[in-house]
Amino acid sequence: MSIDMYQVLVFIHILLFVYWLGGDLGVFVTAKSVANRKLGLEERFRFLHALMVCDMGPRTALILFFPVGLEMAVNIGIFEVSRAVSGIVWLLGLAWLAVNWWMFFNEQHPATQKLRTYDLYLRYALIPLLAGTAIYSMATGSPVVVAWLQVKLLVFAFAICLGVYLRGEIKQWIVGFGMVRQGGDAADKGNTIIEQSLVRSQRAALVLWFAVALAAFLGKVKPF
Repeated sequence: MSIDMYQVLVFIHILLFVYWLGGDLGVFVTAKSVANRKLGLEERFRFLHALMVCDMGPRTALILFFPVGLEMAVNIGIFEVSRAVSGIVWLLGLAWLAVNWWMFFNEQHPATQKLRTYDLYLRYALIPLLAGTAIYSMATGSPVVVAWLQVKLLVFAFAICLGVYLRGEIKQWIVGFGMVRQGGDAADKGNTIIEQSLVRSQRAALVLWFAVALAAFLGKVKPF
């Protein structure tokens, strides 16, 4: 019995959406305990570790969407690029994924902070690349030849923007916890920073969930 590789890619694509939304739900739930000033500091850090574990699902999904999605589009002829280009995207995507998992397991390594900076720069670069490809394709009909995928690329670029924003909010948590460790009035101010950041993060997360769900809808229903 032969295996239809396109259907295998579709299956992987579905799993990536599941792990993105499911992982984000775990982050959403555990974040409330991380920000809970009534809990002890060590307990809050345990919830923070659980949050970071949950977050690796969405991180993995986002990265793999690039090679998997491109391979699917090339297979059915709706993204006009050469096989060489799709091969390069696979190599870069798997390397990017490996670096992210390495950073997760090597939090205290001296190279981790620099790699995080490079990872952020890459996301900054992908936003205009995806949006530009979508807009150019809307104007010319190529390289993306169907309207639903053009819009999906714009939605995906927006989702990356939200992810970058949420990273900025995590920096506020670091500042807040640094003040909490000091105790006294500084701890109260630190907890306030964390709580305010949590509210903003939750709002952004809800918008992100909608964007991911919309991307899934466009890919499955293909409304135009």
